[in-house]
Amino acid sequence: MARELTTGKAQAVTPEDFNARVKRLLADKPDPRKAEPRTRGFKNSKPPAND
Repeated sequence: MARELTTGKAQAVTPEDFNARVKRLLADKPDPRKAEPRTRGFKNSKPPAND
């Protein structure tokens, strides 16, 4: 994956190379799917009906 930058031009990156870099960047970040459920911040405007 180490590329020798001999010119000042941009070089192509393979999809495998890109995916490996992204995995390394996201390795230390928490998984967003494991977020805690939040309580709703609103209240009902009507009180419950008593029959």
